[in-house]
Amino acid sequence: MSIYGWYFWSRKKDEVFVNQVSTINRNEIKYLFILAISSLIFIYLVYDYFDKWNNWTAYVDNVTTAIFFIAMWLMAKRKVESWIFWIIGDLITVPLYFYKGLTISSLQYIIFLILAVLGYISWKKILDKNHQKLKE
Repeated sequence: MSIYGWYFWSRKKDEVFVNQVSTINRNEIKYLFILAISSLIFIYLVYDYFDKWNNWTAYVDNVTTAIFFIAMWLMAKRKVESWIFWIIGDLITVPLYFYKGLTISSLQYIIFLILAVLGYISWKKILDKNHQKLKE
């Protein structure tokens, strides 16, 4: 995913980035749904193979991992909604990790949450600025 994102982000035409910050369209919503279901199934199978379904936290962890997969895919495509998925995943992960006794990891996800909120605000400003340019 990172290599794809790096390639997608670095493409330029006449010194202007080809892929600007944008929002998801109807066609991409279909792919998001497929990615979410595929992620949940894959993670379920991995947990099942390693016999990790021993606590309710495994189910929550399964969901947050799928949320983060979606966030990464949207981030690679420069979609502003990626930050919303990062924020949702972080909001779920912080208390989960505190509950599991992973205090340092939970604090790390609080930092990730702050960065995700700042990232959303920044990309939303870029998106609004690009929309203003199109109206002119």
